[in-house]
Amino acid sequence: ALQRRDDQAAVREALADCVEESERVLHLLETLLDVSAAESGALALQRTQVDLNHLAREAADLYSETADERRIGVHLEGTAAVPVTGDPVRLGQAVANLLDNALKYTPPGGRVVIETRTAVDDVAELVISDTGPGVPAVDREKIWRRLYRGDSSRSQRGLGLGLSVVKAVVEAHGGTVSVDEAPGGGARFRVRLPQNTSTS
Repeated sequence: ALQRRDDQAAVREALADCVEESERVLHLLETLLDVSAAESGALALQRTQVDLNHLAREAADLYSETADERRIGVHLEGTAAVPVTGDPVRLGQAVANLLDNALKYTPPGGRVVIETRTAVDDVAELVISDTGPGVPAVDREKIWRRLYRGDSSRSQRGLGLGLSVVKAVVEAHGGTVSVDEAPGGGARFRVRLPQNTSTS
C-alpha cells in the first residue's frame, strides 16, 4: 500500500485487510486470555439463576439462519426449565460454541438435536448431538486443547479455540463436558453442571 500511493482503491483495500486481520488477532488473544483465566480460576463470573433450557433456545435462534442456509434441522428436546447458578453470558457462549461446532461438521440435510434436562443426581445436563462424521476415539481428549485441529477439521474455518472455551467455562462452573458417539453416528457432546453451585 505504501508503494502504491497513486492507487487509492488499492490503499483502501490494503488498510481494510489490515483492520480485519488486526481484529482477528485481537479476538484470538482475548479468547486465549479468557481460557487461561478460566483454567487458573481467575475468570470473573457474574453468577445468577440461569435456565439452561432458555440458553439452548437462544443459541438455536442465533444460529437459525446458518442452519437454514445449510438445510440442517435443529431440534430442541425438553421444555421444562433447567435451573443452574452461573454466569449467563459465559454459559451462553459455551452453548453457542457447541452448537456452532455441531453445525460446522453436520452435512447439508443433516440434523442437530439439543436436549436439556435435570439428571437424577441434581445435575443439569445439556446434550448436543449431530449427524456429522463424529469425533474419532483417538481425538476425544485432544479436541479440548487450545488451537488443536484434528485431521477431519482442517478444512473448516475457525481458530481452534471454541471447544477450549467450552471446557474452560464449564469447569469454571464446577461442571464437566465430554464427547462420545451419538446414536446412529455423529458426535454427542454432554455438559453436566451442578445445580447447587454457590453464588459467592
